[in-house]
Amino acid sequence: MSGISKSGEKSLWLKGHLKDFAAYGGLILCIIIFSVVPPFFGQNIWSAAKLSTLMSDVIVTALMSVGAVFVYALGNMDISIGGQVGVYATLMVLLGNNTGSLAAGIVLSLVITVMIGIINGVAGEKLNIHPIVPSLVFMMILNGIRSIVYNKMGTRNMSLVSVDYSLFKQSWFMLLVLVLEVLVVGFLFNFTRFGKNAKAIGANKTVAEQCGINVVKYKVICYVITGICVVLAALFQMGYTGSASDSTGTGFEMNVMVALILGGMRLSGGMGAKVSCAVVGAFTYSLLDVGLPLIGVPNNMTFLIKAIIFIAVVLITCRQKKAVLPR
Repeated sequence: MSGISKSGEKSLWLKGHLKDFAAYGGLILCIIIFSVVPPFFGQNIWSAAKLSTLMSDVIVTALMSVGAVFVYALGNMDISIGGQVGVYATLMVLLGNNTGSLAAGIVLSLVITVMIGIINGVAGEKLNIHPIVPSLVFMMILNGIRSIVYNKMGTRNMSLVSVDYSLFKQSWFMLLVLVLEVLVVGFLFNFTRFGKNAKAIGANKTVAEQCGINVVKYKVICYVITGICVVLAALFQMGYTGSASDSTGTGFEMNVMVALILGGMRLSGGMGAKVSCAVVGAFTYSLLDVGLPLIGVPNNMTFLIKAIIFIAVVLITCRQKKAVLPR
């Protein structure tokens, strides 16, 4: 038996990296399109003003998505992300105006996200319910709290007036923070047992338990790491505009899921989970989200175009023999 031929090895390698080629190819294609089309039909997305808007969109989506890699590696989803961003941004504005510093709002947000992470990580296992259920409950609770706050204050928008937030508008600072987060999360995910055990649980929870991995413990750690990154994203979401509203964070949980899948992440998690999926997917999604209206595509058509692209990527990257989407 001679084993697998060189052509067979190449074929297997190509199949194993198909989702990576699709993800990077999609990003490159978006960059080419938005570089060529605007001079003829719309605005230049690479101008200084538009680039700043693009970076603010990228940074928020990427900060959330990079952190969410831990939870998605488990094969789980956290759909309370949008509600968390809305509440944390509101807290930062309220406490910032009252104290003249963002420190109190950031610390309180971190305390809340740790509590949410613990409950999300424990509830699914201990109550024997699907992991998405606790995050769904938190999504409704957080959205309700946010609605009550703005109704009590009689406004739909609050501005940060007591703190200088100009730093959060600087593209170099956004990029620096994103690079630092990617390096830290990438190290934790790829070179520590936190990330390795998260991928093992996502690959096969029963086998992971039999190997001595404390599933509840590592699920809590994964949710907490994701939550910390969400707080950071909320800080930049609030800081770029210098405000928070009753709609801040709405739909962000779906943005994260779409960005990760566009980046080649499998919803079933496991060993195929990569931090690079979050970065590539966030840039691709933000290019589509910001770029399509700028090149003259009507707003009602942007959702259709993004949906078509999303379906195409899903069919390429997530197809299995017996199902379109894993699990």
